[in-house]
Amino acid sequence: MRNVLRLSTFLVLLAVACAFLSSSSSTSSSSPKICYINNCNATSTTNACGKYGKSNLCNRFKNNCALRYNSCISSTTYTAVALSQCSGISVNSRGICGGSSSSSSSSNITPIIIRRG
Repeated sequence: MRNVLRLSTFLVLLAVACAFLSSSSSTSSSSPKICYINNCNATSTTNACGKYGKSNLCNRFKNNCALRYNSCISSTTYTAVALSQCSGISVNSRGICGGSSSSSSSSNITPIIIRRG
């Protein structure tokens, strides 16, 4: 009986939220997001590394759950990469991805000099 009451209360609240969201002004720039992350141990202390979009920037997260959550709520997603790519980056910080793949292409970079006035 309790489970039925809980379920019906949840469904009523969900219906009210949907009605509110559908009747709200269309001036908002983005729709609300619902992130459902399953099979995740949020208390894990095993760090995870995520590559930011198509850039060579990596972010070190406290754990895989934090990486997946940030990827869900961000407009640009994080792709999980090897933790070695985040060497030298502290937790909850962004830096340049490490490893041999990102450093090998840096030798052919030509600077652009802009002279003004």
